[in-house]
Amino acid sequence: MSKTGVRKGPRRADAQHNHEVILAAARAAVAVRGDDIVLEDIARSAGVGIGTLYRHFPTRQELLEATFLDEALELRQRAEELKTAPAALGALIDWLRLQMDFGAHGRSMGAAVMNAKHTEGTEIQIACVSMRDAGAVLLRRAQDAGEVRPDVEIASLLRLMHGIVMANEHAPDQSLVNPMFDVVIAGIRT
Repeated sequence: MSKTGVRKGPRRADAQHNHEVILAAARAAVAVRGDDIVLEDIARSAGVGIGTLYRHFPTRQELLEATFLDEALELRQRAEELKTAPAALGALIDWLRLQMDFGAHGRSMGAAVMNAKHTEGTEIQIACVSMRDAGAVLLRRAQDAGEVRPDVEIASLLRLMHGIVMANEHAPDQSLVNPMFDVVIAGIRT
């Protein structure tokens, strides 16, 4: 098993199912509680025993990293699906909104996963680069269609999404998120 709880090679069907339901329960818990998750609650929500959870994810850190990795891989997959959408700018906007949601989850995990995200060669770092590259394809498509300024870079866009998340992280009124997002989109249009 790798450092992030992702087993190399095939799993038995029941073990694969348990892995998936634990990750789904962990993602739901992180969305609500951030990195302040309770493993016993996750096991209960997944319908497995705590021993099963620990067999898949021996530490809380490994579960958090696997949750982050799962979301990063999903975002890459979503970008790959959107690259054939008829509206290039619409596909980019949809993906950037998903990035904001992901960013909110990632911020709530904070330092728990940031080390792995910035350490060259980790599964998380590789997945984040792959996700960013898939998003860059969406950006280039929108630029090639003449809908986005040619000087816009994917790294800048992702930082802006992260900035919106950070600016609203503790805001009691989340109604400013969409107007801030709209300003970014207006600013990148040709």
